[in-house]
Amino acid sequence: MPLFGPPNIAQLEAKRDAQGLIKALAHKDASIRMAAAEALAPLRDPLAVEPLVVLLKDQDSGVRRAAVDALAARGGFRVVDPLVAAMDDRDPAIQLAAATAVYRRLLTDPDADTRRATASELGRIHAAGAVQPLIKAVMDSDEGVRAAIVKALQAIGDEEAVLPLIVVLAREQARVKSTGRSSQLVERAAAQALDALCDARAIGKLQEALAHDNADVREIAVRRLARLNSPEVADALAGTLNDNDPAIRRAAARGLKEMGWKPPTDETGARYWAALREWRRCGECGPAAIPLLVASFDHVDPLERADIVAALVQLQWEPPENDAMAAHFWAAQRRWDKCLEIGAPAVEALDFVLHTSPKWRDRIAAAGALAALGQTRPAPCARLDLVQQALDLLEGEGDAETRRASLEAFLAEHRQFNRRASEEVAWCDCGYPAARIRKDGLQELMSDLLAFEKSSGNVTTYYCPSCSTRRASLAV
Repeated sequence: MPLFGPPNIAQLEAKRDAQGLIKALAHKDASIRMAAAEALAPLRDPLAVEPLVVLLKDQDSGVRRAAVDALAARGGFRVVDPLVAAMDDRDPAIQLAAATAVYRRLLTDPDADTRRATASELGRIHAAGAVQPLIKAVMDSDEGVRAAIVKALQAIGDEEAVLPLIVVLAREQARVKSTGRSSQLVERAAAQALDALCDARAIGKLQEALAHDNADVREIAVRRLARLNSPEVADALAGTLNDNDPAIRRAAARGLKEMGWKPPTDETGARYWAALREWRRCGECGPAAIPLLVASFDHVDPLERADIVAALVQLQWEPPENDAMAAHFWAAQRRWDKCLEIGAPAVEALDFVLHTSPKWRDRIAAAGALAALGQTRPAPCARLDLVQQALDLLEGEGDAETRRASLEAFLAEHRQFNRRASEEVAWCDCGYPAARIRKDGLQELMSDLLAFEKSSGNVTTYYCPSCSTRRASLAV
């Protein structure tokens, strides 16, 4: 009978004798090796790692399984490579145990280096089964871990990762908007991963993203879809033209435009042109464009408002209420009487005409309407009353000679020239008075009768209010 029997694993475990258990890992009896590995699991002794790694190549599957469980219980950076390698064990049960250890233990390890190394290894071996665990862990608190997970998902190449990666990218971009900071490492990695994964196989996942609650996610999905030119993609983008977010509608329309998509002349076409802010083209789509044009009016700049009004006029729409939009509508058609009926809400529209109309007659009319509303302006005329009366006489009854005589009498009455001093009137080609001709032949502008604009450099430019002809530019 031998003096020494096999090691008593129960006693060693009770004494927490890690050294004795480590020695037992090399025993010739597989049952003792397995029991020793099981007993070492709760002790988590760092010296046990290498001997347990050796057991991963043991001939006995029970020993290998015990070694996997012990290493999983230990956790940490040193067990990453061995456990990931054990996922390729010849025994399916051990493969499952190793995968469970990697996904549930190492990807959630308290040590960020461990989590990062685990993700990197899973990407290196293209572990298809790791996709869902990696997706679950992709919002890790450590940016280095997040970047490693993103890169692993890219390396595995499964389109299931597309939507989670879009969410990651959207989150980083939202962080920039709210705080001015983001993880450039993660943002760059997510963008590169989406570059690699967003091909024709990912169309379905990108379409799923179009229904996401987060507008940033939907916008990224639209932009990614727009890179894939196919009828299926075009249909998806066209459906996105009614998204609640204008940035998404614009991204969809731009993507369709780059594809060479031909919009129909219906509501979809109207939404397409509205998203591109091409309001006149929107109006060409017929009555379906009217709600879009009306709804967009308050959200665009004054120049675009003019295009919206022009489209509505073309559609023979008339405003149902006397509001600011109605004022722009009527002012665009030179219906100053309608603007006066609207009252104070028309001031903005009249001011817009006053400052932007290429025709000085319209500016004069708008200035007159403003004055009638108690809103006098220092421009476009020094004497609006004189200009209005002069224009009325110019458009009065009788032939040109009669009208000119009436104007001369009016000018003399208001001392714009002096007949007794042998002064005469210089006329614009349209028949409107422009300057007085003195006895010595020199001309002086009748500034009270002209429209004017001031520009930088203390220069005032005068125009004929009747035909908008430029009369002179004078330094003040």
